[in-house]
Amino acid sequence: MIYTCTTNPSLDYFISLPELHLGLDNRSDLEIFEAGGKGVNVSIVLNNFHIPNVALGFLGGFTKDYYLNFITDYPYIQPLFTTIKDNTRINVKIMDKDVQTDINAKGPHISDEEFNKFRQRLNNVYAGDFFVLSGNVEDEIKDKIVDVIHELSKENVRIILDTDRDILDKCLDTKIFAVKLNDHNILDDILKEGREMVEKGVDYVLYSAPDKNAYMFGKDEILTSENNKDSLINVTGSSDSLLAGFIYGVMRAADTIESFKYANAAALATSMSNDLASKEKIEELFDKIEVKKL
Repeated sequence: MIYTCTTNPSLDYFISLPELHLGLDNRSDLEIFEAGGKGVNVSIVLNNFHIPNVALGFLGGFTKDYYLNFITDYPYIQPLFTTIKDNTRINVKIMDKDVQTDINAKGPHISDEEFNKFRQRLNNVYAGDFFVLSGNVEDEIKDKIVDVIHELSKENVRIILDTDRDILDKCLDTKIFAVKLNDHNILDDILKEGREMVEKGVDYVLYSAPDKNAYMFGKDEILTSENNKDSLINVTGSSDSLLAGFIYGVMRAADTIESFKYANAAALATSMSNDLASKEKIEELFDKIEVKKL
């Protein structure tokens, strides 16, 4: 089974304005709510692949039920969020012409009791399962999440991390299946860091950015693919789609090149769409992805 984990999900409130005037009253011409969170995005793209998965994390307050209503639209996602007392945050996304301004809330407090309930849900995660931690983690539970990663790794769970750099660094002393690096958590050159992480025991290191080449580092090879910079509509969720495509390839028992192609096809499919990647769009783009070995 695949488990995705979003510790700080958000109910994203998109507001479209003809033009934003600071300090004055503004009237929107469109409002949309969406369930936000990097792990949830991974779950949705896996759902679009028709792959069952379990969505873990924390939800609470008056926003919890509204958030869950979105998740129930996806038949292959089993929501298994831990209920907390505080409200799940609401992020405001203001779209003004071609510019989007984000106001992201800090997020709720998670008590020791609530975290322990979350930890109990992981008792059903077994060897060979995937556990995908995506997105930022609140400071108050970072050390606890690191402990969880170590415990699951000892049980031979396949850990995939796309999260804060300090969590990545604290988990490199245990067995990690894959790490997703982004521009914000790269400390040095991507080629140097990718090689170093593999040398420390990470099976695969993935990197992708909308305006740069994608890379995948493994024990015996480095793969790269030139990203299509044209026809990009929406890069939000493209890195999450990349992880879902990679997992899809691994589950198909594909070789590394094919898994990397599925990862890039999924990322590109999202970037070229107004929504997260569909299976049909990914399959359409798959044969167009060119992969080179370094």
